[in-house]
Amino acid sequence: MHNNRSPWHETINGAAERIISIMNDKEKNKVSSIPEGKLQKLRFVLGIYLRNELGLHEGNDADSATDVILETIWSRLNSITTVS
Repeated sequence: MHNNRSPWHETINGAAERIISIMNDKEKNKVSSIPEGKLQKLRFVLGIYLRNELGLHEGNDADSATDVILETIWSRLNSITTVS
């Protein structure tokens, strides 16, 4: 993923769209192919990236926010893949 840092988003949808916009096709395919029940596998790699990229450190419940954003990214990628 590239580091094109922009202002932090205040919504889950905005944060998910930001991350999806900087993911390459290989990353998108990898995330969308993970079964929904195994999304926790992403928490340690993509989750750390999300926290750094989106400023989820102070004043936020970082674990909960990261989980919700990961689920939103996964859902969006799977709806894109299914429709295409």
